[in-house]
Parts: sequence; C-alpha cells; structure tokens
Amino acid sequence: MKTINQISNIVLRKAAFLALLFSALLNFSVSAQDIHFSQFDETRLQLNPAAAGLQDNLRITTNYKNQWQSIGSPYKTFALSAETRLLKDKKHHLGIGIDAFSDKAGDANLKSNQINLSFSGIIKVSEYSFISAGLMGGFAQRSITLDGLAWGNQYSGVRYDPTLPTGEVTSPQSFNFIDLGAGVEYSFGTSEMYISANNSRRLNIGVSIFHPQNPSYTFYGDNSQILHAKYVFHGDASIGIKNMNLVLKPSYIVFIQGANKEVTPGLTFQYVIQESSVYTGNKKPCAFSVGGFYRMKDAFIAVAKFEYSNYAIGLSYDVNVSQLKIVSKTRGGFEISLRFISPSVFGKKSTGKSKFI
Repeated sequence: MKTINQISNIVLRKAAFLALLFSALLNFSVSAQDIHFSQFDETRLQLNPAAAGLQDNLRITTNYKNQWQSIGSPYKTFALSAETRLLKDKKHHLGIGIDAFSDKAGDANLKSNQINLSFSGIIKVSEYSFISAGLMGGFAQRSITLDGLAWGNQYSGVRYDPTLPTGEVTSPQSFNFIDLGAGVEYSFGTSEMYISANNSRRLNIGVSIFHPQNPSYTFYGDNSQILHAKYVFHGDASIGIKNMNLVLKPSYIVFIQGANKEVTPGLTFQYVIQESSVYTGNKKPCAFSVGGFYRMKDAFIAVAKFEYSNYAIGLSYDVNVSQLKIVSKTRGGFEISLRFISPSVFGKKSTGKSKFI
C-alpha cells in the first residue's frame, strides 16, 4: 500500500505535468480547436473547398497521424478525402469533393468526427490560369468518455478509491453541429511538370474561411464556448530547374483562429528518378522528395515522399521545439499519407501544354 507521501508525490507530479502541458498549449502559435496535418499539401480540402477538382480529374488521399506518444495516451487522427472534376471537357467546369476525419485524444477518449462536402466552380481566365471558388458544408460530432478517469476527490488521503464520488458536474458526453466553409484559389501552370527540359512553373495561392457562423462548441449545451472562425492562407509552387532532374517546391500555410495563429513555411526538393517511356509505357515515371517545414514556435517537420506513376506515399515527423519538449522529449508526431491521382502528376514528355487542358 502506498504511503500518504507517495500518493502526494504522484498527485503533485501529475498536477505539474498538466500545468506544464496547459501552459505549453496556451503559448503555442497553433490553433487548439481544429485538427491539422503536417503534410498539409495532402489535405487540400481541409485547406480550401475551392481546391475540389481544380488540379486533378480524380484524387483520393488518406492520412494518419500519431501525436505525442511519449507523454501519455497519444492523439490519433485519421482522414480520407476524394475529389473529382465535372464537365471536364468544357472551358469552365465544376469540382466536387468529400472529406472526413476522425480524431481521438487522451485518456478521456475525446473524439471528433466530421464529414464535409465541397463544391467548386472553376473558370479558365487564360491559357494557363484558372480561378476557383468553393463552398463547403459539413456535419460534426464530438464525444467524451468519463469512465475510468481519476479525480482529486477520489483520493481519500490514504489511497485512491474509484468508488468515491467525483464531485464533478455531470454534463452531456456528446454534441453535434453543422459546419460551413468557403474559399477562392488561383492556379497557374506553364506546362507539364516533368518534360525533358524540366523548365515548367506552377503556382497555387488560396484563401478560405471555416466556421464563419461560430457554432457552439461545448458539452454543456449552451454558448459558453464557440468554435471560432478560422482563416486560412496557403500557397505552393513547383519550379523545375532547367536541364536537371530537380524540382524546388516551396509552400506555406497560415491559420488564424481566435487568438491563435499558426505560420508554417517549408521547402521540399524533388528529384525525378525517371520519366515514363514515350511509346510503350512499360517504364513508369517516379520521383523522390525530401525537405521540411517549420511550424513557428512549435515544431520542425521532416518530410519524405516517393511518387510512382499515379501513386504516392509520404512520411513526416514533428520534432517539438516549444515548451512541450520538456515532457515530450522533443518527440512530436509521426504521419503517413497515401495518394492516388488520375491522370498521373508526371504528365507526358514535351507536350508544351498546361496540365489543366
């Protein structure tokens, strides 16, 4: 049986950990309300509903993230999205996308489940430029499991007794809400990315808003807490180095949500291992990318990706640099993404035409 001093030490250690974690979260530059993936280039519909059908005839992506494994029950997030282009033979066309995610956090099994449907209208403004505007509507559910949690009132002074009353106010353990979003995006591309000269240029810039109606975000059934509107600014580019197999890919995201802000710039280097064979198609194109991002005041993110024909697999790892590194030992989160695109992102040799045509 543990002594009173031993129990006190355990309680103090847990209290200190929770205080440190809370302090770290308050000082993060990241939003504490919405989920987000480190490989944000593989979660386009979570950045902007205007991205639906903008760049690909068909795109299917899945992501999984395991975060903060070293400090207790990890945060596990799974996402799946699909988008396609409608009326693709027209000068102007439409896009539709669906994305869903499930997030589970901590000992209380705090769960967030959401499914969204996005529609976009895409206008061709020049030979190589498109502007897209999109709307998103979604349904979300959050739940929590209080069974199995330990409370301070259940320590009798000698030992922990789970049969003692918790002293906590009972509240509903789940709630639902309707979510909304909207955005615009501009896309420019001079030619297929992987022609032999490799001198193509691509650019995407977008801005979007999510939760503009500030839905109620509490288990108490009132408006004591709301989900603040989130503003997203994002951009990426692909710059082929002429007569080389190297492509530079700078990118950035900015999230502003209530008092929280996240700024993440980054750069990856893509090496085209081989192009597809021109006539037989037996040789499949493939490329390897490596690089990183810096989520300011929070984490460095190392990224690696392998692309083969229509498929891609991406791996990333977050290394904490915030106050949380004291308890996380700088270990943040592992993430994996899988993607299918049709047609292949590699395109054809020396087409001289935009990939959007």
